[in-house]
Amino acid sequence: MKKMFAAAAIVIAATTAAGTPAAATPPAVNGVETPAFPLDVAGVRLGMSASEARAALVKAGYAMPATNGVSYGPSFAARVRAEAAQRRTGAATSPAMSDRVMTQLQGVGPNRETITVSLTAAPVGGSTVTSVFLTMPQDVMKGDAFLRQVVAKYGKPDGSRDQGMTLAWCSAPLKSVCGSITPFQRRPGALPNLTASVVHNDNTIRLQDGTDQDRDRERAFAAAVDDAAPKTDRAAF
Repeated sequence: MKKMFAAAAIVIAATTAAGTPAAATPPAVNGVETPAFPLDVAGVRLGMSASEARAALVKAGYAMPATNGVSYGPSFAARVRAEAAQRRTGAATSPAMSDRVMTQLQGVGPNRETITVSLTAAPVGGSTVTSVFLTMPQDVMKGDAFLRQVVAKYGKPDGSRDQGMTLAWCSAPLKSVCGSITPFQRRPGALPNLTASVVHNDNTIRLQDGTDQDRDRERAFAAAVDDAAPKTDRAAF
């Protein structure tokens, strides 16, 4: 364990001169820009469509089963219709799955890597990537080698925890608190971020939207329901 801590510290220190990747132009999905976060996992970026994510994984050498590992859910419009109908009648109804979008995509890499891409229904139609999770077994690749490759790809981390075994990269406004957890400041997970970890005998990378984006999506959904079934300003009494 001490060797792993030391290796993690060496990996971080060795990147001082490496710098971080240049910021990329935010991807546009159906004409709507997503928050600017330049990092990817196997070519998959936040905000990509399902077809873009699948194409990126295939290009990266992942086997993409036609059906296994693929999940679907109701579209944004179907969810709005169901919620609006419930508001009008008081009767709960399930969103129509005839109007569905992809919500999960899984693939297997050439060295037993497994990757899970999660997508969320978008107001403009379809679904977009909101998180990517990669696992690499440590019986295939040792943790220190994994961290070296991670840092070579993403540059010097913005923060770390778990005695250097978890490295973190955050959106620009939160780089100064990246890797820390305290109730007295804004959490680094509020905006898009990426973490790489070698704890618990697994090598993992997690790329995800922040909690601010989750709240934005909730507000967009609530506004769409209000448009479809406006609340009344009078009661019959």
